Amino acid sequence: MISVASTGDSASLFPMNTLGKIGEHAAIQRLTANLGAHADLRVAPGDDCAVTALPGGGLDQVFTTDPVIEGVHFLPSEKPERIGNKAAGRVLSDLAAMGAQPQWLLVNIVAAPDQDMQVLEGIYDGLVAAGARFGATVIGGDLARGPCLELHVFGTGTVPAGKALLRSGARSGESILVTGPLGCSIAGRHLDFVPRVAEGIFLRESGWVGAMMDISDGLATDLRHILAQSRVGAVLDASRIPTVGTLENALYDGEDFELLFTMAPEQVETLQTEWTERFGTDLFEIGRVVDTAGALELRQADGSTELLKGKAFEHFIDREPPPPR
Repeated sequence: MISVASTGDSASLFPMNTLGKIGEHAAIQRLTANLGAHADLRVAPGDDCAVTALPGGGLDQVFTTDPVIEGVHFLPSEKPERIGNKAAGRVLSDLAAMGAQPQWLLVNIVAAPDQDMQVLEGIYDGLVAAGARFGATVIGGDLARGPCLELHVFGTGTVPAGKALLRSGARSGESILVTGPLGCSIAGRHLDFVPRVAEGIFLRESGWVGAMMDISDGLATDLRHILAQSRVGAVLDASRIPTVGTLENALYDGEDFELLFTMAPEQVETLQTEWTERFGTDLFEIGRVVDTAGALELRQADGSTELLKGKAFEHFIDREPPPPR
């Protein structure tokens, strides 16, 4: 038998047309490029959620889905209720990013035959509790066999017709804000976070938000999604970014699930005051949107600036196994 390793042509093992070469985001762009259009489709792939018109008018339906996989998003030794909280929370956070009210959750489980049923029941307890906290009800799903534990959660919500908050609404001159400290979520917050559902609805109702999304892949990466969709650039102020750990952690760790949004600078102080009165936490202004499309710079306290690198975690592209996210 000829060993694959003995061929000496390692490049042939990884042709350019593989997920490992092109990465998560490029693959998504290719897979969604030719999806069908529909008269009722308001927001197509490329945002935190898809949005469609609901019959009868008045409301739009918001759709999202997210996987949580053992060894990628959690360790098998974690408390089951925490795993369930994360599985529901990731979907609820996407809905929050659109300013939507959560509605229904469906859960598909992939598990090995020797999977402990008590663990699954604990996961469901955490998942159901997280959904119920924000008005989302688990209404079904499916179960299939596989090599490791996976939870694939599908969620829906509603938003007033035409009012979903998108990544594409940022304008030059707007302030950039974030709803909480960033970084070091791997210490536990990636399992225990509370999705900003009430905050997302409040921001939508304020009428002041230009663009918004949640932070799952890191501030530097997720802000780039807003910049690309809005065709603008940004300058972040290093000294104003709220951090858990280092600035590097805040920029690149990911899984913070805070909301990142833009708005007119003259309204920031008023919103910050109302925010603190309502939620009892701070709202942080961390930078400004600029004209230069796609450019993302970091300004230091001394006024010097540097271009930020794009080096956050991305599925398929990392050569070493990442820590559970």
